[in-house]
Amino acid sequence: MHPFLHAFGRAAALFALGTALVLPVTAEERTSAEGIFIDLPSGFAPGEGDGKTRFSYFSPDGEIEFDLLTRKAGQFPAVEEMAGETLEKLGSQGQRAGFQYEGRGALIAELSFAMNGSPRKGYALFLQAASGSGYALLAHAAAAQFDAAADFIMSSLDAFSIDRAARRSPGPVSQFLLPWPAPRPDRKTVALPGGRSELPWSPEEAEQELYTVQREYRVLKTYLSDKTLWSDAWARFYRMLYRESAGRLDGFTEAFARTLPPEDPTESARRVLAWVQDFVFERDFAGFDLVPPLVAAFERRGDCDSRALVMAMILERLGIDCVLMLSREYSHAMLAVDLPGGGQRFPFGGKEYLVAETTAKVGLGMIDSSQTDLSKWLGVELE
Repeated sequence: MHPFLHAFGRAAALFALGTALVLPVTAEERTSAEGIFIDLPSGFAPGEGDGKTRFSYFSPDGEIEFDLLTRKAGQFPAVEEMAGETLEKLGSQGQRAGFQYEGRGALIAELSFAMNGSPRKGYALFLQAASGSGYALLAHAAAAQFDAAADFIMSSLDAFSIDRAARRSPGPVSQFLLPWPAPRPDRKTVALPGGRSELPWSPEEAEQELYTVQREYRVLKTYLSDKTLWSDAWARFYRMLYRESAGRLDGFTEAFARTLPPEDPTESARRVLAWVQDFVFERDFAGFDLVPPLVAAFERRGDCDSRALVMAMILERLGIDCVLMLSREYSHAMLAVDLPGGGQRFPFGGKEYLVAETTAKVGLGMIDSSQTDLSKWLGVELE
């Protein structure tokens, strides 16, 4: 465990930067030429900022502040210089450590400073873009509230993507904790439709994935009684899990794809569905009711949401558009795919997705007759 994160243990709205930034009340994607993207915890609302070089957001209770600062290309030749100037202006004290984020220079630093005479505590990330520009992300709370805010602080920082491609990679905090792409010195036997294969494996990578799932579940639990933000927070939970694990399964998907007919995406989806339907049914894993996707895929075990996430990660990598379906009323999760075929369809984003029930051994497009009220399902775009 890195000493920076010792206190946290190791084992909403979306926006992207443009000439102006607006944080929507419910989750939706915003795009921009710069391509940066962040998925803040639900209910964070805009604060002060100039709308060009500084954007500020606050948690629903006002305790946590998240700031995004942009730096022009060439303003700081090295990420250490950008961090040094920012931290000096704040008068912040604490440890710093450099690392690589998406193959670029990055630095994480403890924040400890006074604002209007009151002590603040948190973390900051400093990242360089390929264009030479840079970004500083600061998340902090009153020092007395730091322990209670720690998961939200780390989740906010980990939700940043420097470009579109990075949205399928683990976040900056994850890449600080474990280099990305992660080294995989071991081999693990997996059962694929074409037979058993030996694929690269890393216990440390599985541990890092578990850390993120645990942290995000603790964040989600704080919204349980919030009728306004609950569904958005629930959707964000699965987006964060997808983002943490999708890239980790790309090698697995490449091996899986060799067993599928590339000219027939509907048949490919049927075969992936049949494969996840044969998982060993497992619930209440470590108290958060979900087997992390990397482990679920390699060990073929998990409940409905684990299976749906794994299926989505495989199919999205193959170019098949998917939507996660969640129902609090039915206590269930499924996947829906944008493919031709007969059966029940789920309307989402102007499309009619074909449903995929991952726990019962039924065909693509089939759904339990007791769960056909589509108003009780929440659609979640994962990628």
